[in-house]
Amino acid sequence: MNPKLLTRWFSIVSVILVLWGIVFAFFGLDILPVMNKDILLPWESALYGAIMMGWGVTLLLVGRIAFRRNDIELMKVMLYGLVIWLTVEALFSAYLGVWFNVGVDIAVLGLFSFPLIKKIRSQNAKNL
Repeated sequence: MNPKLLTRWFSIVSVILVLWGIVFAFFGLDILPVMNKDILLPWESALYGAIMMGWGVTLLLVGRIAFRRNDIELMKVMLYGLVIWLTVEALFSAYLGVWFNVGVDIAVLGLFSFPLIKKIRSQNAKNL
């Protein structure tokens, strides 16, 4: 298949995922046609865990590739994704009064961002 078509396909599916994430963030999973509403919290917990596993594996594999290849553009993309994820999560956590998670989000952002920012800055200094 045409690489442009495959890129467009992947991009469209990614945008749809982001849009559904926005819908769920603002309206909750309660908007879904689930018959037994008592199951929503355990189901949400399972979804949250699955998303964290998938995102963690993605960061692990993409991060290793980015550092191995010294790919600053990829590191910046990872940094943008981390900032968006943890900022939105921290804002919703603060809004909902889940303050411990705001602290967790700040710590996780710092832990992931530190090596990315150090490498990006060191590469930028070399290019000057």
